[in-house]
Amino acid sequence: MSRTEAAATTALRDHLVANRLAGEVATSPRNTVGNCGRLVAGEERYTFGLSDWRTATLLDAVAAVRALCGGDPGGTPDQDGPGWIDPDGALRAIHRHRERLSALAAAGGGRVLCATGHPTGLLPHYAALARALQSTGSTLLTPLDDDRFEMDGRGRRLGVRFLDGVACVFDGAALLHTHRSAFMERMLDSLGDAGRPDLVLADHGMAGAAIERGLATLSIADVNDPALPLAQLRGRTDGVLPIDDNLAPRLFVPVTAAMLEWGPQAYWA
Repeated sequence: MSRTEAAATTALRDHLVANRLAGEVATSPRNTVGNCGRLVAGEERYTFGLSDWRTATLLDAVAAVRALCGGDPGGTPDQDGPGWIDPDGALRAIHRHRERLSALAAAGGGRVLCATGHPTGLLPHYAALARALQSTGSTLLTPLDDDRFEMDGRGRRLGVRFLDGVACVFDGAALLHTHRSAFMERMLDSLGDAGRPDLVLADHGMAGAAIERGLATLSIADVNDPALPLAQLRGRTDGVLPIDDNLAPRLFVPVTAAMLEWGPQAYWA
């Protein structure tokens, strides 16, 4: 690593910690362990469409979070205090995402599907990556764009709408936060085997559904999203980035910029 690269890495690490994207984070250990219990109980909002919960114990889920994020959510004395995401682990995952995106761009692109269950936090990040990949030859897939095909418990018809190449769940008037995998599952069904994406960029159930089907996936997981760490611990993916996933989008800009160092600097000029 050159001196310039080392300085940039240090600056990014400092930014992660100072803004609580990594290091001490807002989510408490009690919340994380509670979600681990909900995962192994098979609650849909916490399985993210992954089947690993069927053969996992609570200790397995906590161990997966520990392996990805560092710290010990089950053994932390202050269960209601801050959680922990290892900033060096986050940096390694950011580098892994950058390498995968760079390789796809260098190969002339591929079929890419971007989706988020956290539009208020991560939509600008995915949109920037989508534009960059499109500029280097990738095709951005938009299955079921503007279709509404799911009902929720409030009588709303929900579906997906693509904004700047990124699928978000919407109800006709607003973008919605979701953990559910059904939306990605329906999109992938509509593409069929012949239209399978070469790469998925996603989080929550959008990522879990893609990993469950064996698709190459770069994903984002907060410390209380144990389904994705469990999948990674079991070797089903190696692209999970542990980071707070719902802070102000402006705080994510340096993360996005680091992933784009391989090419379109104009996005951050």
